[in-house]
Amino acid sequence: MTSQDGEPLWEYVVELPKVRAFALAVHDRFGAADPPRLPPTFPVCATVEYVTRLIVEQLKLDRRRVVHGEQEYEYIRPLRVGDRLLCRARVVEDFVKTRSRGGEMRFVVTETDMCDALSGELVLRERSTALVIPTAEEEGV
Repeated sequence: MTSQDGEPLWEYVVELPKVRAFALAVHDRFGAADPPRLPPTFPVCATVEYVTRLIVEQLKLDRRRVVHGEQEYEYIRPLRVGDRLLCRARVVEDFVKTRSRGGEMRFVVTETDMCDALSGELVLRERSTALVIPTAEEEGV
């Protein structure tokens, strides 16, 4: 599904089993509480599939050269189990920097707005940076 602007659009439901599994994976004891408090990085569960498709299918990048650079979240309100989120993603920056060791490194920054599917109100914004590292040949090694 895409928005009117052509941006990817999808729905994500915050489900208790997913919250518990994620909390266990990141050793967050509050995810096991009753009611659970969602780990602050849980929204990555809603965007990981989109970012993977973006890197491989749209940008045609070699996954062996792509590393995670940065992740940040801006919460408008806390996420809760049962939330139905309408997610809208876009590439906000795509640039190259020359490395001091040689070669160029590409930076691809995406933003995903996650809104309450019923009210349309923004719940949180995720900003993620992927780095494309140069090959040995590109570094001049």
